[in-house]
Amino acid sequence: MFCTVINRLLLRETLYYSISKAVPGFIGLLSVILFMRIIGAQEYGQYSLLISQCNLIVALGFGWLNQSQLRYYSKDNSHDDYIISQTKALFYCKIICLIILSFMVYYQSLSIRIFVLSLIAIISIGVFNYIKIFYQARLLPRNIIVYNTCQSILSLLIPLLLMYYWSDTATTLIMGVALSFLITILILMNVDNYGFSIWSFEKRIEKNVNLVKKWFAYGSPLSLWFAAGLALPFLDRIFINYYLPSSELGIYSSLQEILVRSFSLTLFPFILALHPRIMHLWNKSKQKKAGKLMLNCFYIFLSLGLLFLSIFWYYDNFIFFIISKAIPEITIQSKTLILPLFFAGFLWQLSFLTHKMFELKEQTVLMTIAIIPSLIINFIGNNYFLPKLGGVATAYTALFSALTYCIITSIHFIYSIKKIRIL
Repeated sequence: MFCTVINRLLLRETLYYSISKAVPGFIGLLSVILFMRIIGAQEYGQYSLLISQCNLIVALGFGWLNQSQLRYYSKDNSHDDYIISQTKALFYCKIICLIILSFMVYYQSLSIRIFVLSLIAIISIGVFNYIKIFYQARLLPRNIIVYNTCQSILSLLIPLLLMYYWSDTATTLIMGVALSFLITILILMNVDNYGFSIWSFEKRIEKNVNLVKKWFAYGSPLSLWFAAGLALPFLDRIFINYYLPSSELGIYSSLQEILVRSFSLTLFPFILALHPRIMHLWNKSKQKKAGKLMLNCFYIFLSLGLLFLSIFWYYDNFIFFIISKAIPEITIQSKTLILPLFFAGFLWQLSFLTHKMFELKEQTVLMTIAIIPSLIINFIGNNYFLPKLGGVATAYTALFSALTYCIITSIHFIYSIKKIRIL
């Protein structure tokens, strides 16, 4: 009976998250197509490199706080010093981002203009994700629907307006995307009159608890994990930008984004709904029920993987035809990129489930160590094979990197499931 109720709640919340991702997903796909057509592959490649760097810094600066809240919100929100701890943690996040960005800009010899635009983008994206994570932790998918929809619409309209009245460059596009996050946050602050409903809590006196220290101890390895995960596409772009023409970087980036964004309409809403549900069960000492729920979802994901493989195997020509009509600059040589890039994205989605046991058992250091082989494969594959084989080497390197991490986490996942005596 309990499992039936949980499954119904999970399906309902998955539907909400699917709706929350539907508009952003379609607008994201439309944005890639329009931006590629307007600024061209060369400028779009530079934009993709800059935004990847921003997302990488956000993961390093804000990732530890966001992930610790998904893990501990149900326990910590009743502490007396919860709000002040959150305020301190947010300040530390911004300082970390500023320091990392300063080093990266210095060593890349980028301009002050790029530094300022990148800093605005990083802080805006970081705070945006912070608020969204709290809505997710409080199981409020309806709020995320409005929040994501507002930002996604602005992320298309603002860059288009700036490029129309100003210039068709990568920096203009970065500015427009940064403003879309910033304006969405300001709108939310005005609409939510009680100071972000995410900070409402039941006061309970509980002194001598260093929440920030606990959050950082748990979340910092996860932050490094997220940074490592984002470093993989960032390194892809760095290597392609170094060895190949900028236009090749734009084509590879746009194709990867189109394929990866397809998961925001399919699998990712399910992951968003599943995560807080699993955490809630585990925190309530219902490990067997949490494990059973994850195992059932694991089987569903494997079935979907086989279905996707069949579709892409038999209809690869049709899929390429659709993509080439959307982005004319994509050539026939790019067709070989589609299958590996798509399944690299799928394997990372599956890994979000298989590595849950690391998070639940607070083994985040091991989780970070598990992704190191993927980074090694990425570096060797791109450095050795990219100059010889071109972009297809990067695509298959991305696939083998994802497969390696998925295998490692799946072994640990199955072992942990057996240990709590579900199988």
